[in-house]
Amino acid sequence: MAVWFDDEERTQVAAALDKEVPGAAALGAVDYVERLLTALDHDPPRVWAGPDGWIALGPWERQAWTERIDELRAVYRRVIDGAPAPDDRRVLHAHACEATYGDPAYGGNRASAGWQRIEFPEPLFPPARGKP
Repeated sequence: MAVWFDDEERTQVAAALDKEVPGAAALGAVDYVERLLTALDHDPPRVWAGPDGWIALGPWERQAWTERIDELRAVYRRVIDGAPAPDDRRVLHAHACEATYGDPAYGGNRASAGWQRIEFPEPLFPPARGKP
């Protein structure tokens, strides 16, 4: 996994995400965010998980995701610097929810514990072993 946060920054981001959804960090929220911020550092990019691995992006999708990830990196820089903008809380909340309750393929929801919290059933057709 590509690394974007250092240890101190991981601690700061974990605290910010836990404020939004208690326990999110323990379920992999920081890993989820870090994978998102480094999604384009892989080939194919780790944006869309498919049943047979990661799905390639077209040129327009890649450009859109480049811009989106740049904006998200700026959000997390402000969080780490202790100067988040008012709208940054919305991003943190969305990421904490996605990491806690989303598909584990994206780095969060460790051991499907977020799904267990809300009694959500495991997917009927999980991805093939070793993928994504």
